Amino acid sequence: MKAQQFLKGLFHEGKSNIERMHECIPDSDYQQLHHFISESNWDAFAVMRTVAQHTQQSLQAVDGEQGLLLDESGWEKAGTKSVGVARQYIGQVGKVCNAQVGMFAALVRGDKVGLVNARLYLPAEWTDKPARCKAIGVPAQDQSYKSKPQLAVAMLSELAPVVSYDWVGGDSIYGNSPDLRTYLLAQQQRFVLDVGSELTVFLTDPSPAVPPAKAIRGRQPTRAQTHQPRYSLSTVLAGLGATGWQMLVYRRGSQGKLVREAQLLPVWLWKPDWKTSPQALSLLISREVDGSAVKYSLVYEPSGQTDLLISLQRQMQRYWVERAFQDSKEQLGLHQNQTRCWAGWYHHVALTLMALHFMLETRLESQDDIPLLSCSDIKLMLARTLLNKLHQSEGIWQAIEQRHRQRFNNAYRYIYQT
Repeated sequence: MKAQQFLKGLFHEGKSNIERMHECIPDSDYQQLHHFISESNWDAFAVMRTVAQHTQQSLQAVDGEQGLLLDESGWEKAGTKSVGVARQYIGQVGKVCNAQVGMFAALVRGDKVGLVNARLYLPAEWTDKPARCKAIGVPAQDQSYKSKPQLAVAMLSELAPVVSYDWVGGDSIYGNSPDLRTYLLAQQQRFVLDVGSELTVFLTDPSPAVPPAKAIRGRQPTRAQTHQPRYSLSTVLAGLGATGWQMLVYRRGSQGKLVREAQLLPVWLWKPDWKTSPQALSLLISREVDGSAVKYSLVYEPSGQTDLLISLQRQMQRYWVERAFQDSKEQLGLHQNQTRCWAGWYHHVALTLMALHFMLETRLESQDDIPLLSCSDIKLMLARTLLNKLHQSEGIWQAIEQRHRQRFNNAYRYIYQT
């Protein structure tokens, strides 16, 4: 019952926090809804696994291969009490600010996408203070610091028995991680992972080896070395010049063909402190026809037969995840959770992912009759269809009175408790 009320609240016109939901959802109780999200012990991860299974089933109606994309999304958050809040860089606003950051996994096929898993990133200033984590409900196993690539591995491990996919993609946070690449290589998992231009690679096999001892006495060499030079990706690009580029149509957009220049190069990645052999991969470099907006990705294909067009199409699929974030925030209020605790964050996100899947399924079912149906269209129809206490004068006055009481209580606490 409470889950239904919360989901209906996500589809209403107002903000997706419990106060505004209570104002419009018939027969709802603020305290019960708040307890359901912030304190009830239902399993958010089980909900996300179910969402993943249903998303996989829904996407079977779409032609083409299926990818699993890793990405993060953050949102500004006032104060310091909400779990995971810290000053950190948020790409969506282009600056360092007080914010929460979530790591997400998405299934994508063609232009259809569904968010299927999530992890809250806890900065070191949280994990360095176990008492702070415990006070806000962070489980003991999650109180140690985990990097964003480590959280990605956790999501991949959880999703492995639940869904299937042809390849894994992600931005440079993941592509720059040797450990994540090692994990995917061990799984023989195809990937196209973005990397930064500062990353260094070998253009020939470095063939690292421990050098022979120079003397009978003294410390003997133990670390492998190589005499091959490494190059930054920006240096590799500069050395290509105008040769070797292919102009490819990677997708058809609403205004015509989308075209980029691209080429693939064999590269090797290795550092002396690695305990593994060099990673033999392909480097995909693509750019706009005028040479702008350069993107670099590391590509792995177990068969060794890497296709340039397929690699480029996979590289450009991250666009749809950004659209999913946009829809989940603008239409469903992914970022509008006002509870401070660990459970509250996961419960809010899990139900938002469920609502987003409902929108995906509705769009797929309506594709023949309403091919341009969008998430905002669905939200508009539901907001006008669902029962809403604010559509009656009595409900409006009740909401106003409740807001006035809340303002008075806030003012009282400020005056007499500070």
